[in-house]
Amino acid sequence: VGMHFQNGMGIHHAGMLRGDRKLTEQMFNDGAIRVLCCTATLAWGINLPAHTVVIKGTEVYNPEKGGVVDLSILDVKQIFGRAGRPQFDTSGEATLITSHDAFARYMDKLVRPVPIESNFIKQLPDHLNAEVVSGTVSNLREAATWLTYTYLYVRMLRNPLAYGINADQKNDDPTLRGRCLDLVTEAAKLLELNKILRFDAGNSGNLSVADRGRVAANYYIQAESIASFNELLVRYPSPSDADLCRVICSATEFANMKVRQEELDELTTMLRTTCPLKIKGAGTDDAGGRLITSSEDKAFVLMQTFISNGNIKSFTLMSDKNYIASNGGRVARAIFEICLKERKAGAALKLLRIAKSIDKQIWWFQTPLRHFEGELRESVFSSLENQKVGGGFGYDTLETALSLLDMHHKEVGQLCKMGGGGDKIQRLVRMLPRLDVTCNVQPVTSNVLKFHITVVPGFHWHTRWHGGAQSFWLWVEDGDNGRIFQYEH
Repeated sequence: VGMHFQNGMGIHHAGMLRGDRKLTEQMFNDGAIRVLCCTATLAWGINLPAHTVVIKGTEVYNPEKGGVVDLSILDVKQIFGRAGRPQFDTSGEATLITSHDAFARYMDKLVRPVPIESNFIKQLPDHLNAEVVSGTVSNLREAATWLTYTYLYVRMLRNPLAYGINADQKNDDPTLRGRCLDLVTEAAKLLELNKILRFDAGNSGNLSVADRGRVAANYYIQAESIASFNELLVRYPSPSDADLCRVICSATEFANMKVRQEELDELTTMLRTTCPLKIKGAGTDDAGGRLITSSEDKAFVLMQTFISNGNIKSFTLMSDKNYIASNGGRVARAIFEICLKERKAGAALKLLRIAKSIDKQIWWFQTPLRHFEGELRESVFSSLENQKVGGGFGYDTLETALSLLDMHHKEVGQLCKMGGGGDKIQRLVRMLPRLDVTCNVQPVTSNVLKFHITVVPGFHWHTRWHGGAQSFWLWVEDGDNGRIFQYEH
């Protein structure tokens, strides 16, 4: 890279870290590098002017079609638009290098205006659900009217053939009201099949909100992901932590994490060194280790590596890990709320722990004192994590930390191998968010109990560590069958 920079050349692609991309853009903008080799997406998202633009080859791989296709003429025009920008330059040059076969097609499209078509039909179920949850659509008739406000409707009227509407259908239904009704009916059936909303297919055509639909809309979860969660949550009636991590990683949001051959060695190493939860159900390699065969496996490994703060060498894996970091907590909390609404206490508690682990990059079996980053040495944490309370780890890490308050500060310093730092450790322990809960239960009838619960904060507040607010979930659970009777945030 250094040699290329000395020659005035730079590179720019999605696999780079955001900071590196911004630096490259700034250097090109300032003239420190004169040639920038980049992908087609640069022209869409970034306002970088250039004097000369060269498109070298027009074949691009399309994963949906499983092969190479022509680069879109819209991409070509957008890339050409970077050359000779009026406010930056007096002239510009654009060169397209392509095959003889594609040359005629591009020449035809370059001189003929190409309209932008809508892709809204692919995402219609998700958007319809959002409208139902927000209350703007309550039946099929209203949904069809809502669809007429979209760009999709404008393009269907102008270019019906592109949307599967032949001339006879257009003549019979000139306003395409029937076509809109068919589209929203199909979307509603799909949403009902996945328990995302309730649909009365009879005369009323009413659409009403379901729990999963509200969760999907609130957390921006795709309908395909909800379908996957439904299937897996039934398959795992008493899920382990690893099972629930697999459910999170099955989300369509992570389907774009393709397993690349050059990443397999590093992913396998990470699985063995930074992943406390192991892959189940896949094949095994010669050494008896689990094989990483799918985007779900890859997300499973990268999610754990992110929580464990593991080192990653590959730029593409670093980029994928950052994507997991941005989306993992959101998906985990969505599934948590699904389990909460279904009254599944065990799964809900585990999912909440996983979501917090992703948010804070600390495992639930590690000491919560790790939240105070930079205040204590690693030896303090490892000393505490080696202390077993009640015969094991898991739910007891908070209790282990709180038990330090029952000791003299000198004993705490010796236990944590910090000498005279016991006072400081106890001061930090007092800041760990915890509640003192007292509960008074009164029978009202033979089937009804009245709970009077008093919740008092049992920790010292510090804005640096606690921010503006701390949230807690409170629920009443049947200890015998793990069913939640009542929950509140």
